[in-house]
Amino acid sequence: MYKSLILYFFVSVTFVFQATADTETSVSLAGNTVTYEGTVTNEANSKLLSFIEQPENSIKWLSITSKGGEVNEGMSLGSIVFDHKLKVAVDKYCLSSCANYVFSAAPAHRISKHALIGFHGGVSGMKHQIATLISSLPAQEQDATEANLRSYMQAALSREKQFFEKIGVEQRITTLGQSTQYDAIPNQGEFFGWYYSIEDMARLGVNNIEVTDPPWSYKPLSEKVKFFRVKVSDLQQAN
Repeated sequence: MYKSLILYFFVSVTFVFQATADTETSVSLAGNTVTYEGTVTNEANSKLLSFIEQPENSIKWLSITSKGGEVNEGMSLGSIVFDHKLKVAVDKYCLSSCANYVFSAAPAHRISKHALIGFHGGVSGMKHQIATLISSLPAQEQDATEANLRSYMQAALSREKQFFEKIGVEQRITTLGQSTQYDAIPNQGEFFGWYYSIEDMARLGVNNIEVTDPPWSYKPLSEKVKFFRVKVSDLQQAN
């Protein structure tokens, strides 16, 4: 139950995609590339791993289009990418847990000129969301839910810290858009997260990003799904 509640926050962008209802995640193999389309799930991750473990396959690339998923499933997929040195290709978008844990974990990346790597907050930035969730529940359910979510969060926080230490990327890549200087932007009601320039992703540890048809530029996914830019240099100056 509690993983499902957390998942709600990390795929909340999904609910503004009116024209594309969620379907079962698709994972397929063609040549040296696995194509992964849909929510990050345990079942989809297992299918990817089964392809990798078949000795006749020589998989080099993970081509992904995903709005994200539950944080632990995101870290599991990111660990597969890191451990097997899979390069990640994004033609359309990689959002939330996909950006946090999958894109960040790859040794090399290939993106289209308008591919969106959109961040939506990591485990360490979920305190406000959790408080909002608990306050929305009936009073008789709040204490038990808070206790269970606290246990879930402690385990996830520990895992996230170890994950970013392992892949060599700064953990704050998942939370910089929640810095106080950006408070006014999400409150406008039309932004669902943030993005970085290719140069700023490199500053945070995500390197080797190739644009297939440069230059890369930000393009909103739709009129209702927009992301704002976070500039690492601005935050450093503010501190």
